[in-house]
Amino acid sequence: MRAVTLFAPANLSCVETEVPKIKDSNEVLIKVKACGVCGSDIPRVMIKGAHQMPIIIGHEFSGEIVEIGKSVSSFKVSDKVTAMPLIPCGKCEFCQIGKYNLCDDYLYYGSRIPGAMAEYIVVRESNILKLPKNVDYESAAMTDPASVALRAVRKSKVNVGQSAVVFGLGAIGLIAIQWLKILGCSEVIAIDIFQEKLDLAEKLGVDLAINAKNNDVIEAIMDYTHNKGANIVIELAGNKITQLQAIQSASKMGRVIYCGISYDDLLLPSKEVNKILRGELFVIGSWNSSIAPLPVNEWKSSLDFMDKRKIIVKPLISHRVKLEDCKEVFEMMYYKKEIFNKVLFVPDL
Repeated sequence: MRAVTLFAPANLSCVETEVPKIKDSNEVLIKVKACGVCGSDIPRVMIKGAHQMPIIIGHEFSGEIVEIGKSVSSFKVSDKVTAMPLIPCGKCEFCQIGKYNLCDDYLYYGSRIPGAMAEYIVVRESNILKLPKNVDYESAAMTDPASVALRAVRKSKVNVGQSAVVFGLGAIGLIAIQWLKILGCSEVIAIDIFQEKLDLAEKLGVDLAINAKNNDVIEAIMDYTHNKGANIVIELAGNKITQLQAIQSASKMGRVIYCGISYDDLLLPSKEVNKILRGELFVIGSWNSSIAPLPVNEWKSSLDFMDKRKIIVKPLISHRVKLEDCKEVFEMMYYKKEIFNKVLFVPDL
């Protein structure tokens, strides 16, 4: 099969390799139909490298089951599925209370074990979810960002009639604004530096779209919220400028959710520290998504809301590309040669 393989940082190519074989009776072989590029994949490929190399990358995917292990009972050949990429150890104290996203010793498709940017992948039965009737392969490949967005919004403890700001309109940000609306926010403000993304946010229901290149962001937010600030602020850009603006734009007793992966140090000036103290802000981290059955499996909820066409993801896809074009595509994203949102590798192209 063809597989996008990372050999070293910035050393990526599509190579011919063996189709993976089912080794455990609880595994299935999936023919990959679509695999998205996560924001974390870009620095992983271009700068940091993966936990082990060479490795097939990619963890946002969907496909069709073509073979099942002897112990698999919940799925059959020809089922259309997606898969949660995190494999928890099941033994640590966080796994014991169902906080699998905080597992101390997890595996992860595409960074710790072979991923899905290929024609086939072997996946454990416990990680697989069937696609609902109205969710196609491309949409299903975006269940991961939809789930990450849902977790960040749920961490905000959103309530009816509240206001919210979302910094960063990648796929997660554009889905987060939809979740905020669904869960009761009356006013949602979106911030980005690309007008094309802001235009899309407006089509998806945002109340105010602010281009940070052309506007004083904090002034615009305060003007719109009558100088109160927003009840909820979700930071998804992972940028030290927007991380500070997130604090500045929050209301008293507001909740600031940091979800964007950051690679820079964040030093808090006294102004922001005072805002946290005097405004009694809640500053919260949000990591990955919940795959525990209770209280909410964010993957199943995301698929359900996509099935009901309440969460819209197809307009977020900006590029559909071949496996063979991997090097050029990652260079395009890393060097920002084009405006992009969700980039999907489609093995059948």
